[in-house]
Amino acid sequence: MPRTMLRIGALPPLQVSPATLVTVLLVAVLMFPSLQGPGLSVGRSALVALGLGLFLILAVLVHELAHALVARAFGARVDHIALTLWGGHTQYRAERMPAIGSVLVSLAGPASNGLLAAATGALAAIAAQGTVLSVAASFATWLNVVLALFNLLPGLPMDGGRALESLLGAVLRRPVLGTRITAWIGRAIAVGVVVLPLSRIVRLGGAGGFSLLTLVWALLIAGLLWQGASRALEEARVQERVGALDAAALARPVRLLAPHTPLAGLPDGPGAEQVLLLDPASPRPGTVGRALRLQPEAVAAVPPEHREQVPASAVAEPVGDVVALRTGLGGEELVSAMLARPAPVYLVVDPDGRPQGVILSADVNTLLRGR
Repeated sequence: MPRTMLRIGALPPLQVSPATLVTVLLVAVLMFPSLQGPGLSVGRSALVALGLGLFLILAVLVHELAHALVARAFGARVDHIALTLWGGHTQYRAERMPAIGSVLVSLAGPASNGLLAAATGALAAIAAQGTVLSVAASFATWLNVVLALFNLLPGLPMDGGRALESLLGAVLRRPVLGTRITAWIGRAIAVGVVVLPLSRIVRLGGAGGFSLLTLVWALLIAGLLWQGASRALEEARVQERVGALDAAALARPVRLLAPHTPLAGLPDGPGAEQVLLLDPASPRPGTVGRALRLQPEAVAAVPPEHREQVPASAVAEPVGDVVALRTGLGGEELVSAMLARPAPVYLVVDPDGRPQGVILSADVNTLLRGR
């Protein structure tokens, strides 16, 4: 579904999905029955319900802006804020952020809804009882309180879960374990979101239209929460694999030869598979040359009497650029170095510049995918 990108002054770019209109309508439908009690007409109740739906989108926007502003205060780069069917999210990047910074960024959203609830609660208190303003302000207060409390739940992908994840990672000195714990709490919350309305239906001995709509909405929210928690668990698994990466251990033993080396100078048998031809002529910036890999079938097809005259490059296929990496690199530092200079082949060298082997990008990708 196409999204509209808005820019408002110095605020981060705002990405608005048309599905937010669905959110407005769903909130209006859920709110409408409760607005019939205060004595409002059907028309006014419908308008107030629609207004509350729009107000919820505004509350979500304030929530995400609070995340973005605090993230910026800690040096993060905010890419955009997105408003979607399920509320919203703030996309930002931070190379290094202290645990307290991550906690404050996470809690800034619910705190902003708490402030909105205080403002609308004060408005409801001073407005004349029974008026449209009083009713709308009371329900707006309730919406913000629910939004704040729901986001403070201590499981991923909720804000409270992200705050707890950062705290546990810092206290346990194992960020991945913090992610695993809060992701499983998030899964438990997803189950609870469905169990609550379902148990209410069982207690009442049946479900009316409103109860069924609430249950369907709860199922959709629970599915979103479960998916978010599952993604966090998968990211934790990938992070563990990243932490285990080591350039020296990943390096394949290899014999580097010049492309013009005659076939007679190549090792026979399986040893040919550990040969890499390195052409250092005119390397591109940040590379040490271009690599070629021998084709065993083509090598075998060359008669023995001609091997002295045939260069290895004649029976090799190009692999791509080669970038040098230090043997001491590992974990996120190794991944960052590879991402900074993407290449199909990396030459691992010791502190004296001596080649220790090669790392193939395909091998690292396979390891990170857990295959």
